[in-house]
Amino acid sequence: MRLALAFLFALIAGPVSSSGALAHASLVRADPPDGAMLASSPAVLKLTFNEPVSPLVMRLIGPDGAVIAPAAAAENNVVTLTPPQLRQGTHVLSWRVVSADGHPVGGSLLFSIGVRTEPVERTEVTVNPALRVALWAAKVAIYIGLFVGVGGAFFGAWLGSADRGRTRWLLLAFLVPGLIATPISLGLQGLDALDLPLSAIGQATAWQTGQATAYGGTAVMAELALIAGSVALAVNSWSIARGASLLGLLGVGLALSLSGHAGTVEPRLLTRSAVFLHGVSVAFWIGALLPLVCALRAGDRGPIARFSRLIPLALAVLVGTGTILAVVQLDRIDALWTTRYGVVLAFKLCAIALLLALAAVNRFVLTSRFAAQGAAAAPPFVASVRTEFALALGILALVGLWRFTPPPRALAVAEHTSIHVHGERAMAQIEITPVRARGASVSVLLLDPELRPLAAKELTLAFANPAVGIEPVRRNAAFDGDANWRIEDVRIPIGGRWRLRLDILVSDYEKLILEDEVELRRVP
Repeated sequence: MRLALAFLFALIAGPVSSSGALAHASLVRADPPDGAMLASSPAVLKLTFNEPVSPLVMRLIGPDGAVIAPAAAAENNVVTLTPPQLRQGTHVLSWRVVSADGHPVGGSLLFSIGVRTEPVERTEVTVNPALRVALWAAKVAIYIGLFVGVGGAFFGAWLGSADRGRTRWLLLAFLVPGLIATPISLGLQGLDALDLPLSAIGQATAWQTGQATAYGGTAVMAELALIAGSVALAVNSWSIARGASLLGLLGVGLALSLSGHAGTVEPRLLTRSAVFLHGVSVAFWIGALLPLVCALRAGDRGPIARFSRLIPLALAVLVGTGTILAVVQLDRIDALWTTRYGVVLAFKLCAIALLLALAAVNRFVLTSRFAAQGAAAAPPFVASVRTEFALALGILALVGLWRFTPPPRALAVAEHTSIHVHGERAMAQIEITPVRARGASVSVLLLDPELRPLAAKELTLAFANPAVGIEPVRRNAAFDGDANWRIEDVRIPIGGRWRLRLDILVSDYEKLILEDEVELRRVP
């Protein structure tokens, strides 16, 4: 138990400091790029992300430390900033946006105008462990309310015992924390979006910002689903209970599909449908467990028989949609043990495997015994279902960790690297962008010392890592027009310091060489 708690805390709290690479939307390109040298003040600054975002906080810190808040506008996945005339020197652009999945992301970049100076500030996003724990606890309370409470209300109204009194108050006890945690989670979401501490929970801007994010729709729909489940449990009319519980079950799927990792991945019709069906199937399965325990204790065979007929269909939908979502989120198989998201998924898959094994025993062994022997066969059946329920709660606790663990498909984009190499007669802006399952795409912009396009006949890129015995790997670039060159399917076997060299053939008689030591991430 101590090891499990330590594992949960480590994944929730994470490192004390974090940059945009740990967030869920990812910066794909910046114009000007990080470390760029410009001849004059840019008319606009552009940040391009891998998915639609909305700007939260934008700051420009000049060479003298003066802070400017430029006008910012977002169109799909591009944020455009319009700064005033900027003075010469090195500027810091500190940005924070919220992505379509409702998760905030922040970072900073440097660019210089005319001459490089020592930057006054380079902001990094800090992580507040207390806020993370509060966000995780709220998530788990909401999940339990939706899956156990609303799912249980649906099962009781449609497939449960005629006497619902035994389970009604028990399920309400799981619903009420979710009803309370859902609105609180909006304020916590706002704090996270604005990078504010937990002590600022009373600020109106935190609640307004939380509601304005994509998570706002999820919270509203989750609260409506929880209310519908509560109505289904509270009323004595079977028709009202069935109608309210059906609306609640549909609301569970809708709430989960409105925000989150998977619901914002293209093709969205497929991924959101998969999330919806996955959530409904989970609620049906987990929600049935407590009513089944009560039915077993009472010797009521009806709910067991009805559940046994329907659960294979729910499990087939659950496994099918889960497979689709896992394939979408993972960019490679080793992400299961090399990324935090993958580790959580691996633990979840292990727990689900145990659940499926228990479900198989229940379905093919214990159900038959209960049907034949009645109450005499109930104790082992009750123990098995209780174990299922405990595992299900553990899975919900794991799923709550995904709020802080970006999926590998987002991490791959987050590992975009910008490199500026400067020489006396030429300079190069190199952009390395990982491509899912296809190494990395490298683009090179060649400029002369006056920042004009540099004409070249050939370009060769070489990188070596003598410290680990990797000799220079050379790749010829293809001309991409307007001083731009491109190389596809570049593989970097390990991360670390690499010696990078550009051989630029200007003419048959002249070659320029640019070299530098750079930090590169692994690109398998």
